[in-house]
Amino acid sequence: MTLSKVCRGCEATKEDSEFPVRKDRSGRLRPYCRDCSNRISKARYRNHKRNSPFKHRCTRAKSRASNLNVDFDLTPEYLESIWTGFCPVLGVPIDMDTDRRDELAAELDRFQPKLGYVKGNVHWLSRKVNRIKNNVSIRELESLVLWMREVTDES
Repeated sequence: MTLSKVCRGCEATKEDSEFPVRKDRSGRLRPYCRDCSNRISKARYRNHKRNSPFKHRCTRAKSRASNLNVDFDLTPEYLESIWTGFCPVLGVPIDMDTDRRDELAAELDRFQPKLGYVKGNVHWLSRKVNRIKNNVSIRELESLVLWMREVTDES
């Protein structure tokens, strides 16, 4: 026989299997069903991202540093101190609240990737510029600029 429980979120009666198990208490179920738990978690994440953008970005950078096995010594205060609100390359406003697919979304860039996420090696760039500079050397960029000038001058 499966037991049933009422969700505090949607107030629907659901089977126990629809409720996640609490990690802090052995065998006890959470008061919200999986759907409501997911909805609440996503809302909490969005609020944290919106209300504490530098802390959020610092946490994400720390996770990436760990995955990439590179150094990390950033703090939310440092990230805020280097924030200008403008892409230093294009001179256009960048925004932390926009969707990551937006060309003007703010991204934290490591100038020298091997050094990691350390003070003095990170900058705020637009997503567009960060994508352009991704895995390319200065020599390759110079070659691209020379080629673009030649093509433009020919037309």
